[in-house]
Amino acid sequence: MLSRKVITRRGRRFRGKFPSTKLGRMVAWESLLEKDALLLLELSPGVVSYREQPTVIQYSDGIQVREYYPDFELVLADGSIVHLEVKPSEELAKPKIRSKYEQIAAHYRARQFTFRIITELEIRREPRFSNLELIAYPHSHAWLSLPAHDVLVDFFHGHVRSLRDCDRDLGAASTRRLIANGKLVCDLDQPLTANTPVSLFQGEQNASILL
Repeated sequence: MLSRKVITRRGRRFRGKFPSTKLGRMVAWESLLEKDALLLLELSPGVVSYREQPTVIQYSDGIQVREYYPDFELVLADGSIVHLEVKPSEELAKPKIRSKYEQIAAHYRARQFTFRIITELEIRREPRFSNLELIAYPHSHAWLSLPAHDVLVDFFHGHVRSLRDCDRDLGAASTRRLIANGKLVCDLDQPLTANTPVSLFQGEQNASILL
């Protein structure tokens, strides 16, 4: 449940809802940058769950107490909680805006609570963002069956395989869903090609976070 109804802030021209496979519901976004940030949250295996505008934070600007609603709250694989603000870098460059978020960040630090601001520089970094868009569609098809873990162990047999081999033997859609789920690992910061090395994640839980 949201702590309040998601509002449309003055000047916001774009808003909509993102179909989250991870959460099993639609997630409200209020800017195109927020919409793109949701792709990182959805495809980060280390982000167990997230929600939009989770709570109100009261902080002091040195003169009076003000209210702030973080864009998202993340629950990570290690159980920690992160509040996240999505903001264009050109906005953060404005002294008044920068000062506001410095005060908010100080409020979180004083309470030993994690707060992060991400901009389009992190969210839309290439080629990672294009790679995430490629695996997002198969990821949304949660009803499609995936190979059992024993099948994957036999297929990789402790070796690294190429994306071409995975697509051929596991199926392209299954391979991309497995990458999106963190069960298969490749370098998403490099262009995905037929020769991209792919390996089976070794461990109980992939805690990678794409932020």
